[in-house]
Amino acid sequence: MSDSRYSYDENAEAWPYFAMTLLSLVLVPTTFKRLTKIARSPKESVSSGLESQYKPPSYDIISKSRRKSKQGKILTVTNVLLLLGWVIFFAVLYFVHSQESTEEVQLFDPYEILGIAYSATEKEVKSKYRKLSLKFHPDKIGRNLGNNTREELEAQYVDMTKAYKALTDEVTRKNYLEYGHPDGPQPTKQGVALPKWLVDEKGSPLVILSYALLVGVALPFVVWYWWSGTKQYTKNGLHTVTAADIFEKFAKTEFDNITDDVLLDLLANAEEFKVLYPGMTPEEVRNHLESYLNREEEKLEDEVKKLGIVARSKTILDGMLDIASSFKNVDLIKRILLLSQLFTQALPPGANELLQLPFIDKAKAESLEIKTIKELVAVSDDEQKKTLGIKSVEDFKILKSFESQIPQIEILKAFFKVPGEQVVMPGSLAHLVIKYRVSYPGTKLPAVDPKDLEEEDDAETLKKPLSTNNKAPLLESIYAPYLPVYIQPRWNVLLINPRENKIVEPPTAITRAYTDGKVSTFKVQLSAPLPDQLGRFRLLIELRSNSFVGADAMESVYLEISPPPTTEEEIEDDISDPDEDSIAGAMAMMKGGKTKRRAIEDSDEDADESSEEEEDSDTDINTDTEDEGDA
Repeated sequence: MSDSRYSYDENAEAWPYFAMTLLSLVLVPTTFKRLTKIARSPKESVSSGLESQYKPPSYDIISKSRRKSKQGKILTVTNVLLLLGWVIFFAVLYFVHSQESTEEVQLFDPYEILGIAYSATEKEVKSKYRKLSLKFHPDKIGRNLGNNTREELEAQYVDMTKAYKALTDEVTRKNYLEYGHPDGPQPTKQGVALPKWLVDEKGSPLVILSYALLVGVALPFVVWYWWSGTKQYTKNGLHTVTAADIFEKFAKTEFDNITDDVLLDLLANAEEFKVLYPGMTPEEVRNHLESYLNREEEKLEDEVKKLGIVARSKTILDGMLDIASSFKNVDLIKRILLLSQLFTQALPPGANELLQLPFIDKAKAESLEIKTIKELVAVSDDEQKKTLGIKSVEDFKILKSFESQIPQIEILKAFFKVPGEQVVMPGSLAHLVIKYRVSYPGTKLPAVDPKDLEEEDDAETLKKPLSTNNKAPLLESIYAPYLPVYIQPRWNVLLINPRENKIVEPPTAITRAYTDGKVSTFKVQLSAPLPDQLGRFRLLIELRSNSFVGADAMESVYLEISPPPTTEEEIEDDISDPDEDSIAGAMAMMKGGKTKRRAIEDSDEDADESSEEEEDSDTDINTDTEDEGDA
């Protein structure tokens, strides 16, 4: 039974606002999070126009796979539910806008009830009430009801009486002034933003059923779905079974024995393909992978499966790289990164990197004297035509367009720095600072300004040292003709200890750079404090592309760990004795302290000689004792 003390939203005036409030609490933060993610995500469309210039065999299937992969990121369950939620929100908003309020808040106004002015005197109030009483008193109504019922007129007379007393009776007037009503405090009206039929005898079973479905079915399903998803896949999208198999293989196999064939076998045995294509054996997956790398055409149905396998393989390779980083073996990490490049360009291991360009014969490429793209762009166009055997002017233009989209990265300077410090001290947390610039073949870059190679601390970099990583614009997407997904170019930063052949830090990615000659900056924060050993240690930096074979860069970097610049002895020397003719000197003499005479007759030449002697004594350090070696 419903409680009569509560009023229900029979006219649908409150529950729409309640529903919009609940929806907005979920929709607004979720939408903001999704829009922020979209804004930060790299562009996936190719703006260079190369896709329209060169279309490889099976282009229609490949482009369809690209569109499907892009739609798959848009038509997610979260986005669909989010869109549905906003549709409901605006539907409720339209309902509220079109709904007319039927309930008006009635305020007790004795002047309005009696129909008199607010400046009326007590005599005028009594006169007006006397006239109304002659008309509306129950004994005077009789049969002259007009359009009103007897009960309505009697209720109106009661209100007139209360209004009269509120203006003339002392107690009633006090209640009116304090509580807004002549009868004193009024009972609080509790409203329920639900129609009454939902909570009475007829509607209560529906409410109980809805509650049971929500708590007993929907909520457990959502929790199970979320838990199963987090349990089956890592944060990088790698299936947990696949991750366990890769980790076990790396842990139990000598790194020298992990060849490209071993990595391809790990890909073929990935649990993802068993989920995507039930019944397909690892041998069949391996055949599809080799068919893709060798650019072989298959039947339509098999071609679609092959492209689906390749698209998923890029994610698995990224997860494989994360697992390999925990073992820190440089050769294993490089092998995985190279395999990722080969998958981007559809090249078999050991192939000539010139095959990344169109219209190059695969058999002839093996006998060419020029083996790298860097060597190719270094010669003239006529020499390129002759070397590659391309006679068509149109085909050569397209080849040059592909050649001009291959970014080349140049490491200008690399050093270690501790924010806010002049030197790198033992036990400090340092950053690896890389000054670089990216260019494309055929572009002429201006000379580098030495000032751009320095790293000065300011308020922003001291507070957020890695903020410089996001200042340069994102690199444009590249067109990989055979790859069934869009790809954003990046370079994986490897900081290598050459003596132990291990990486110092897990790989991080450079995705931004100026391409107009300006110097870009990328910082890697070292996760562990520096050792306590002083000296100069040689490390290696390698920037490995994820998009092109031969677009990498390597440079040596030296970590110089120095002692703190200021010692306690230097601080004590800086505190000189006071002059004897100063107030501080007089107080020091009274206490028996030391003072010094003010040298007013010293010449500038003597002062210069003295300062030079002090400088020589301070900088007389035996640098031959500094150690230098490989870390």
